[in-house]
Amino acid sequence: MRQASLILGILIIAIGFAGKQLLPGRNESFSFLQGGLSLGGAFVICYFFARNNYWHGMIGSGVVALLGFCRSMVNAPRWFEWLNHATPKPPATPLLEMAVAAMCLWYLNKVVRLLMAERTRRMLEENDK
Repeated sequence: MRQASLILGILIIAIGFAGKQLLPGRNESFSFLQGGLSLGGAFVICYFFARNNYWHGMIGSGVVALLGFCRSMVNAPRWFEWLNHATPKPPATPLLEMAVAAMCLWYLNKVVRLLMAERTRRMLEENDK
């Protein structure tokens, strides 16, 4: 699970760089890159926290995934606008945001299932005593 945090962080950073290359405006492209670097960097930092204290890193990365998903969902109306846009379509950054939202939701689901399994394990361990 720790490796998933690292891979997700690297993928989101790569998506930030891809968005910077796709967007024509300097300010908008750098803000897209900044978002990718901050979210991806947070996942990488949580990976390093999980190496020393597993649960702190996993819970932290779950919170980061929740924040990343919620932040990506703010732009959902732009996604539908982009999908309905006639050809030629503008840059595919809404598509990249959809990918980030899907990856964050997938990872959040994994973390929640991991926490529920740990809670069940601890309850069973407590009953054995």
